Amino acid sequence: MANPDEHGHDHDRAHAGGLERRLLIGLALTGVFVVLEAATAWWAGSLALLSDAGHALADSAGLVLALAAATAGRRPADARRTYGYARFEVLAVPVHVTLLLGIAAYIVFESAGRLGDAHTVEPVPVLVVGVAGLAVNLLVVGLLRAHSHNNLNARAATLEAGADALTSVAVVASAGFIALGGWQGTDTVAGLLIVAFIVPRAFILLRQAADILLESAPPGIDPAEIVAASRSVPGVIALHDVHVWAIAPRFPALSAHVEVADVHCTEHILTDLATLFRERWGIGHVTLQPETRELHEAIGCCLSPDASLMPAHGHGP
Repeated sequence: MANPDEHGHDHDRAHAGGLERRLLIGLALTGVFVVLEAATAWWAGSLALLSDAGHALADSAGLVLALAAATAGRRPADARRTYGYARFEVLAVPVHVTLLLGIAAYIVFESAGRLGDAHTVEPVPVLVVGVAGLAVNLLVVGLLRAHSHNNLNARAATLEAGADALTSVAVVASAGFIALGGWQGTDTVAGLLIVAFIVPRAFILLRQAADILLESAPPGIDPAEIVAASRSVPGVIALHDVHVWAIAPRFPALSAHVEVADVHCTEHILTDLATLFRERWGIGHVTLQPETRELHEAIGCCLSPDASLMPAHGHGP
Protein backbone atom coordinates (compact mmCIF):
# COMPACT_ATOMS: atom_id res chain seq x y z
CA MET A 1 0.00 0.00 0.00
CA ALA A 2 1.30 3.45 -0.87
CA ASN A 3 2.29 5.69 2.01
CA PRO A 4 0.14 8.86 1.96
CA ASP A 5 2.93 10.79 3.67
CA GLU A 6 5.27 9.94 0.80
CA HIS A 7 2.69 11.17 -1.71
CA GLY A 8 2.37 14.37 0.32
CA HIS A 9 6.14 14.91 0.36
CA ASP A 10 6.34 14.20 -3.39
CA HIS A 11 3.59 16.79 -3.97
CA ASP A 12 5.44 19.33 -1.79
CA ARG A 13 8.69 18.74 -3.67
CA ALA A 14 6.94 19.06 -7.04
CA HIS A 15 5.20 22.23 -5.83
CA ALA A 16 8.51 23.69 -4.61
CA GLY A 17 10.25 22.73 -7.86
CA GLY A 18 7.52 24.39 -9.91
CA LEU A 19 7.81 27.54 -7.79
CA GLU A 20 11.58 27.65 -8.27
CA ARG A 21 11.27 27.37 -12.05
CA ARG A 22 8.73 30.18 -12.16
CA LEU A 23 10.85 32.32 -9.87
CA LEU A 24 13.84 31.82 -12.15
CA ILE A 25 11.81 32.85 -15.20
CA GLY A 26 10.42 35.88 -13.37
CA LEU A 27 13.90 36.81 -12.17
CA ALA A 28 15.33 36.61 -15.69
CA LEU A 29 12.53 38.79 -17.08
CA THR A 30 12.67 41.47 -14.39
CA GLY A 31 16.47 41.41 -14.13
CA VAL A 32 16.96 42.11 -17.82
CA PHE A 33 14.23 44.70 -17.93
CA VAL A 34 15.44 46.71 -14.93
CA VAL A 35 18.69 47.41 -16.84
CA LEU A 36 16.72 48.61 -19.86
CA GLU A 37 14.48 50.82 -17.71
CA ALA A 38 17.38 52.36 -15.80
CA ALA A 39 19.32 53.11 -18.99
CA THR A 40 16.28 54.64 -20.67
CA ALA A 41 15.43 56.66 -17.56
CA TRP A 42 18.95 58.11 -17.46
CA TRP A 43 18.93 58.94 -21.18
CA ALA A 44 15.40 60.37 -21.23
CA GLY A 45 15.70 62.20 -17.89
CA SER A 46 12.63 60.49 -16.45
CA LEU A 47 12.30 60.19 -12.67
CA ALA A 48 9.06 58.22 -13.10
CA LEU A 49 10.82 55.58 -15.19
CA LEU A 50 13.76 55.59 -12.75
CA SER A 51 11.28 54.96 -9.93
CA ASP A 52 9.79 52.11 -11.89
CA ALA A 53 13.29 50.74 -12.49
CA GLY A 54 13.97 50.93 -8.76
CA HIS A 55 10.75 49.10 -8.08
CA ALA A 56 11.72 46.49 -10.68
CA LEU A 57 15.11 46.17 -8.96
CA ALA A 58 13.30 45.48 -5.70
CA ASP A 59 11.18 42.91 -7.55
CA SER A 60 14.34 41.21 -8.79
CA ALA A 61 15.84 41.22 -5.31
CA GLY A 62 12.59 39.85 -3.93
CA LEU A 63 12.65 37.05 -6.49
CA VAL A 64 16.28 36.22 -5.60
CA LEU A 65 15.34 36.09 -1.90
CA ALA A 66 12.26 34.00 -2.64
CA LEU A 67 14.31 31.58 -4.74
CA ALA A 68 17.01 31.26 -2.07
CA ALA A 69 14.38 30.77 0.65
CA ALA A 70 12.48 28.18 -1.41
CA THR A 71 15.71 26.27 -2.04
CA ALA A 72 16.84 26.42 1.59
CA GLY A 73 13.35 25.58 2.85
CA ARG A 74 13.50 22.19 1.11
CA ARG A 75 16.35 21.03 3.32
CA PRO A 76 15.20 18.31 5.72
CA ALA A 77 14.84 18.82 9.45
CA ASP A 78 17.80 17.84 11.60
CA ALA A 79 18.56 17.29 15.29
CA ARG A 80 18.83 21.03 16.00
CA ARG A 81 16.28 22.45 13.58
CA THR A 82 13.45 20.04 14.21
CA TYR A 83 10.97 22.09 12.14
CA GLY A 84 13.37 22.22 9.21
CA TYR A 85 14.20 25.41 7.31
CA ALA A 86 10.73 26.54 6.22
CA ARG A 87 11.09 29.84 8.08
CA PHE A 88 13.90 30.98 5.75
CA GLU A 89 11.23 32.60 3.60
CA VAL A 90 10.15 34.72 6.58
CA LEU A 91 13.70 35.75 7.47
CA ALA A 92 14.24 36.99 3.91
CA VAL A 93 11.34 39.46 4.01
CA PRO A 94 13.05 42.22 6.12
CA VAL A 95 15.87 42.39 3.55
CA HIS A 96 13.31 42.92 0.79
CA VAL A 97 11.48 45.55 2.85
CA THR A 98 14.71 47.43 3.58
CA LEU A 99 15.49 47.61 -0.14
CA LEU A 100 11.98 48.86 -0.94
CA LEU A 101 12.15 51.63 1.68
CA GLY A 102 15.66 52.60 0.56
CA ILE A 103 14.50 53.02 -3.05
CA ALA A 104 11.48 55.02 -1.89
CA ALA A 105 13.69 57.35 0.15
CA TYR A 106 15.98 57.96 -2.84
CA ILE A 107 13.07 58.80 -5.16
CA VAL A 108 11.66 61.26 -2.62
CA PHE A 109 15.09 62.89 -2.34
CA GLU A 110 15.41 63.23 -6.12
CA SER A 111 11.85 64.53 -6.43
CA ALA A 112 12.51 67.34 -3.96
CA GLY A 113 15.20 68.71 -6.23
CA ARG A 114 13.22 68.44 -9.46
CA LEU A 115 9.81 69.88 -8.66
CA GLY A 116 11.11 73.44 -8.78
CA ASP A 117 13.35 72.98 -11.82
CA ALA A 118 12.51 73.21 -15.52
CA HIS A 119 13.58 69.61 -16.07
CA THR A 120 13.09 68.21 -19.58
CA VAL A 121 11.87 64.66 -20.21
CA GLU A 122 11.99 62.80 -23.52
CA PRO A 123 8.52 61.22 -23.44
CA VAL A 124 8.54 58.83 -26.43
CA PRO A 125 11.22 56.34 -25.22
CA VAL A 126 9.72 56.51 -21.73
CA LEU A 127 6.31 55.65 -23.18
CA VAL A 128 7.63 52.68 -25.19
CA VAL A 129 9.60 51.21 -22.27
CA GLY A 130 6.71 51.85 -19.90
CA VAL A 131 4.33 49.80 -22.06
CA ALA A 132 6.89 47.00 -22.29
CA GLY A 133 7.35 47.12 -18.51
CA LEU A 134 3.62 46.75 -18.00
CA ALA A 135 3.61 43.62 -20.17
CA VAL A 136 6.58 42.09 -18.32
CA ASN A 137 5.05 42.66 -14.89
CA LEU A 138 1.71 41.20 -15.91
CA LEU A 139 3.54 38.14 -17.18
CA VAL A 140 5.40 37.72 -13.86
CA VAL A 141 2.13 38.05 -11.93
CA GLY A 142 0.64 35.28 -14.06
CA LEU A 143 3.66 33.06 -13.41
CA LEU A 144 3.66 33.40 -9.62
CA ARG A 145 0.00 33.83 -8.73
CA ALA A 146 -0.67 30.09 -8.31
CA HIS A 147 2.05 29.86 -5.64
CA SER A 148 1.39 33.13 -3.79
CA HIS A 149 -1.17 31.63 -1.38
CA ASN A 150 1.28 29.24 0.31
CA ASN A 151 4.61 31.02 0.12
CA LEU A 152 5.31 34.39 1.71
CA ASN A 153 8.09 35.41 -0.66
CA ALA A 154 6.15 34.25 -3.73
CA ARG A 155 3.28 36.34 -2.36
CA ALA A 156 5.65 39.27 -1.88
CA ALA A 157 7.04 38.92 -5.40
CA THR A 158 3.52 38.65 -6.85
CA LEU A 159 2.31 41.72 -4.96
CA GLU A 160 5.33 43.72 -6.01
CA ALA A 161 5.01 42.68 -9.64
CA GLY A 162 1.33 43.63 -9.52
CA ALA A 163 2.16 46.95 -7.91
CA ASP A 164 4.90 47.50 -10.48
CA ALA A 165 2.34 46.91 -13.22
CA LEU A 166 0.32 49.75 -11.71
CA THR A 167 3.40 51.96 -11.53
CA SER A 168 4.08 51.19 -15.19
CA VAL A 169 0.60 52.53 -15.89
CA ALA A 170 1.64 55.74 -14.09
CA VAL A 171 4.80 55.93 -16.22
CA VAL A 172 2.82 55.43 -19.44
CA ALA A 173 0.20 58.00 -18.43
CA SER A 174 2.74 60.67 -17.49
CA ALA A 175 4.85 60.11 -20.62
CA GLY A 176 1.76 60.22 -22.81
CA PHE A 177 0.62 63.44 -21.16
CA ILE A 178 4.02 65.07 -21.66
CA ALA A 179 4.16 63.85 -25.29
CA LEU A 180 0.88 65.68 -25.89
CA GLY A 181 2.41 68.92 -24.62
CA GLY A 182 1.59 68.58 -20.93
CA TRP A 183 3.57 69.80 -17.91
CA GLN A 184 7.06 68.27 -17.63
CA GLY A 185 6.71 68.08 -13.86
CA THR A 186 4.10 65.35 -14.34
CA ASP A 187 7.02 62.92 -14.59
CA THR A 188 8.19 63.83 -11.07
CA VAL A 189 4.65 63.59 -9.70
CA ALA A 190 4.37 60.11 -11.23
CA GLY A 191 7.61 59.16 -9.49
CA LEU A 192 6.13 60.22 -6.14
CA LEU A 193 2.96 58.24 -6.88
CA ILE A 194 5.13 55.18 -7.39
CA VAL A 195 6.65 55.77 -3.95
CA ALA A 196 3.10 55.85 -2.59
CA PHE A 197 2.66 52.33 -3.95
CA ILE A 198 5.99 51.07 -2.60
CA VAL A 199 5.85 52.16 1.04
CA PRO A 200 2.49 50.64 2.16
CA ARG A 201 3.35 47.30 0.57
CA ALA A 202 6.68 47.24 2.35
CA PHE A 203 4.98 47.65 5.71
CA ILE A 204 2.32 45.03 4.86
CA LEU A 205 5.03 42.48 4.10
CA LEU A 206 6.91 43.42 7.28
CA ARG A 207 3.75 43.01 9.37
CA GLN A 208 3.07 39.57 7.87
CA ALA A 209 6.60 38.43 8.66
CA ALA A 210 6.40 39.89 12.18
CA ASP A 211 3.14 38.01 12.85
CA ILE A 212 4.88 34.73 12.03
CA LEU A 213 8.03 35.54 14.02
CA LEU A 214 5.88 36.56 17.01
CA GLU A 215 4.00 33.28 16.59
CA SER A 216 0.63 34.98 16.28
CA ALA A 217 -2.38 32.88 15.35
CA PRO A 218 -2.47 32.60 11.53
CA PRO A 219 -5.14 34.56 9.64
CA GLY A 220 -8.46 32.76 9.63
CA ILE A 221 -7.67 30.66 12.71
CA ASP A 222 -9.31 31.79 15.97
CA PRO A 223 -8.08 29.94 19.11
CA ALA A 224 -11.37 30.68 20.88
CA GLU A 225 -13.27 29.02 18.03
CA ILE A 226 -10.96 26.00 18.23
CA VAL A 227 -11.61 25.64 21.97
CA ALA A 228 -15.37 25.89 21.46
CA ALA A 229 -15.39 23.38 18.57
CA SER A 230 -13.29 20.88 20.51
CA ARG A 231 -16.04 20.52 23.10
CA SER A 232 -18.23 18.94 20.43
CA VAL A 233 -15.85 15.97 20.25
CA PRO A 234 -17.18 13.12 22.44
CA GLY A 235 -15.07 12.62 25.55
CA VAL A 236 -13.49 16.12 25.56
CA ILE A 237 -14.19 18.18 28.67
CA ALA A 238 -11.95 21.15 27.88
CA LEU A 239 -8.83 22.38 26.07
CA HIS A 240 -6.15 24.17 28.11
CA ASP A 241 -2.92 25.99 27.19
CA VAL A 242 -3.93 26.33 23.56
CA HIS A 243 -1.23 27.71 21.28
CA VAL A 244 -1.70 28.23 17.54
CA TRP A 245 1.12 29.60 15.40
CA ALA A 246 2.76 29.25 12.00
CA ILE A 247 6.27 28.09 11.21
CA ALA A 248 5.69 29.49 7.71
CA PRO A 249 2.51 30.59 5.88
CA ARG A 250 1.81 27.04 4.67
CA PHE A 251 2.80 25.41 7.99
CA PRO A 252 0.29 26.11 10.81
CA ALA A 253 0.76 24.27 14.09
CA LEU A 254 -1.20 23.74 17.32
CA SER A 255 -0.44 22.46 20.79
CA ALA A 256 -2.85 22.05 23.71
CA HIS A 257 -3.72 20.11 26.85
CA VAL A 258 -6.87 18.02 26.40
CA GLU A 259 -8.92 17.30 29.50
CA VAL A 260 -10.73 14.01 28.93
CA ALA A 261 -13.50 12.24 30.79
CA ASP A 262 -12.01 8.76 30.36
CA VAL A 263 -8.31 8.11 29.81
CA HIS A 264 -9.15 4.72 28.24
CA CYS A 265 -10.68 6.54 25.23
CA THR A 266 -7.70 8.82 24.68
CA GLU A 267 -6.69 7.35 21.31
CA HIS A 268 -10.10 7.95 19.75
CA ILE A 269 -10.43 11.42 21.28
CA LEU A 270 -7.03 12.60 20.01
CA THR A 271 -7.71 11.15 16.57
CA ASP A 272 -11.07 12.96 16.36
CA LEU A 273 -9.51 16.25 17.50
CA ALA A 274 -6.63 16.02 15.03
CA THR A 275 -9.11 15.28 12.23
CA LEU A 276 -11.25 18.26 13.25
CA PHE A 277 -8.28 20.64 13.29
CA ARG A 278 -6.97 19.40 9.95
CA GLU A 279 -10.28 19.43 8.09
CA ARG A 280 -11.70 22.70 9.46
CA TRP A 281 -8.56 24.85 9.82
CA GLY A 282 -5.92 23.03 7.77
CA ILE A 283 -3.70 22.44 10.82
CA GLY A 284 -1.69 19.29 10.12
CA HIS A 285 0.95 19.64 12.84
CA VAL A 286 -0.91 19.00 16.11
CA THR A 287 0.54 18.18 19.54
CA LEU A 288 -2.02 17.22 22.20
CA GLN A 289 -1.42 16.28 25.82
CA PRO A 290 -4.31 14.28 27.28
CA GLU A 291 -5.03 14.71 30.99
CA THR A 292 -7.74 14.19 33.57
CA ARG A 293 -9.03 16.94 35.84
CA GLU A 294 -6.86 15.55 38.65
CA LEU A 295 -3.74 15.52 36.48
CA HIS A 296 -4.48 19.03 35.23
CA GLU A 297 -4.63 20.31 38.79
CA ALA A 298 -1.63 18.24 39.91
CA ILE A 299 0.78 19.54 37.25
CA GLY A 300 -0.50 23.10 37.75
CA CYS A 301 -0.21 24.20 34.12
CA CYS A 302 -2.39 27.21 34.87
CA LEU A 303 0.02 28.24 37.64
CA SER A 304 3.07 28.35 35.39
CA PRO A 305 4.98 31.68 35.09
CA ASP A 306 3.48 32.38 31.67
CA ALA A 307 -0.08 31.48 32.66
CA SER A 308 -1.04 35.16 32.90
CA LEU A 309 -0.16 35.48 29.22
CA MET A 310 -2.55 32.71 28.20
CA PRO A 311 -5.98 33.60 26.79
CA ALA A 312 -8.79 33.12 29.24
CA HIS A 313 -10.58 30.71 26.91
CA GLY A 314 -7.58 28.38 27.07
CA HIS A 315 -8.07 27.67 30.78
CA GLY A 316 -11.79 27.67 31.25
CA PRO A 317 -13.70 24.53 32.22
